[in-house]
This record gives sequence, structure tokens and C-alpha cells, in this order.
Amino acid sequence: MVEVASPIVDRLDRRKLRFVDVDGIRTRYYEDGAGEPLVLFSGGQFASLYSLDSWSLNLPGLAKHFHVYAVDKLAQGHTGNPKRDADYNFEALVQHSAALLRALGISQAHLAGHSRGGLLVTWLAMEYPALVKKVVIVDSGTLAPESPIFPSPRFYDALPQPKGPASLDTVRIEPDAQAYHKEQVTDDFLNRMLECARLPTFQQAKERMEAVINTVWFPSLNRKRQEALHRIEEGGIPVPTLVIWGLNDRSAPFPLGLHLFEHIAAKTPQAELHVLNGAGHYSFRDQATGFNRAVQSFCLG
Repeated sequence: MVEVASPIVDRLDRRKLRFVDVDGIRTRYYEDGAGEPLVLFSGGQFASLYSLDSWSLNLPGLAKHFHVYAVDKLAQGHTGNPKRDADYNFEALVQHSAALLRALGISQAHLAGHSRGGLLVTWLAMEYPALVKKVVIVDSGTLAPESPIFPSPRFYDALPQPKGPASLDTVRIEPDAQAYHKEQVTDDFLNRMLECARLPTFQQAKERMEAVINTVWFPSLNRKRQEALHRIEEGGIPVPTLVIWGLNDRSAPFPLGLHLFEHIAAKTPQAELHVLNGAGHYSFRDQATGFNRAVQSFCLG
């Protein structure tokens, strides 16, 4: 008898969505479960369509073992935007994220960050080590040392750049291109992305980023990336660190992850690398069960 795989169930439980004021910015988060706090930060940058919704396949399983939070970062998802153009920088993102942890009454938590969120959680661990118990870095080409073989913008530069209003066809371009298992790019996920794309705050953030991306955002991102790598080289990451990478990541190929892990492990005594086969850049969606198991084992082991 041949077993037929069950379709992926991808329904974010909206009853568990919350809002909190963080220094005057309305900030959305998801909360579920009990136990040690685990806070999930998505990838992307200001005006990116990725939000806490991207963790939807992981949240029910993680909530069985953790008091889990998933966050809409500053100027992403349903969270508000910086008040000034000068604050569309990485430093403001770190400050907002730390202030969010305090606003939620979290005194210490495990932090997981995907892609550009990996650089974020690394900075939170270095700047606020008392707040962070363990850190999980997921497919973070942003944190990995630059490689001439795998230049960081190449994958994204090759993607179509449609003009006009967002639609289901346009919001699916990037997740489809990244996915190893196309079925994880569900209709429900795409509808939530489209909902974010149609928010007035998203439109405002998109307009401001177009104006300041090369003068404010990228200079700050590159500066904090180099500072993070220098601090890792000098003294490692001050908390136990797990690097998770999709073996089949197209935008941040696995050799970048291996190089990053070697960089971290040289000065971080408690460092582990977990590679997920059959997983692209959103490895936590392509291999949700394996990802959750790795996080649970590392953080609670």
C-alpha cells in the first residue's frame, strides 16, 4: 500500500496575535505555549514582505515545548515604521527588538533569527547577553563573511521585479524561487503576505526605503555586519550558538554557512551546526519538523 502525504496545514491562529506599544511604535507578535521563552525573528529588511507569518508551519510544534513568540520586526508585517528617515537603519532595528523583549516582560530568552534576522539576534546576544540564553542563526547569508564565489545580491538581482500593485502572482515570486518543496508555499501563506503588502504602513515603508536604501540602510547594515564579524573573530558569541542551514539554499549557499560556522566555532566554545537536507533558504518551512527538533534539542538539551 502506497502512503499519500497529507497536504500541509498552514493556518496561522489569529487568536494568538497580539500588539504592544514599543517606544511609540505599534508592534505585532504571536504568543503561544509555556516553558522557556523562544523568540523568533523573521528575515528581510524594512518593507520586506516576510513577517512572523513565515513561521506558521513551526509555531504549533514549538509551542509544545516553549513559550514561543514570533515577531513582526520594525517596518515589517503589521508593525509600524521608524518615525524618521534617519532611523531606517540597523541600529534602530536592534534597539526596537531589545525594547520589545523588555515590553513583553522577557528577562531571558532563546532567540532564533532567519537570514537578516540572524544578524539581528547575533547583535542582541552581543549587546544584551543577559537577555539571551541561547541563539539560533538560520541561513543568514547577511552574517556570513562575503565570498566572491557567492556574491550576496546575485540571486535576488536575477528575480523578476514586477511593477504595479501587489498580487498573489507577484508576492509568490521570491518564496517560489527559494523553496525546495514548493508545497510549503501555501495559498494561506501567500494570502497573508498579500495582506501585509496592502497595508498603508507597508506602502509608506516601501516609499521611504526607496529613498534611503543606499544612503542609510545599506551603509548601516554593512557596518554592523563587519562589526559583528570582527567581534566574533575576537571573542566569539557570548552565548551558546546553533547555526542551522538548508543544504539546498540558493540565495545563501551552504558553503557560506559552513564558513560562518567555522568563524563562530573558533572562539565560541558552545557552538553547533545543523544542516537540513531537502531545504532551501526558508529551511524552517521546507523541513519544519526537523527544524523544530533541532531547536528543541539544542535549547532544552
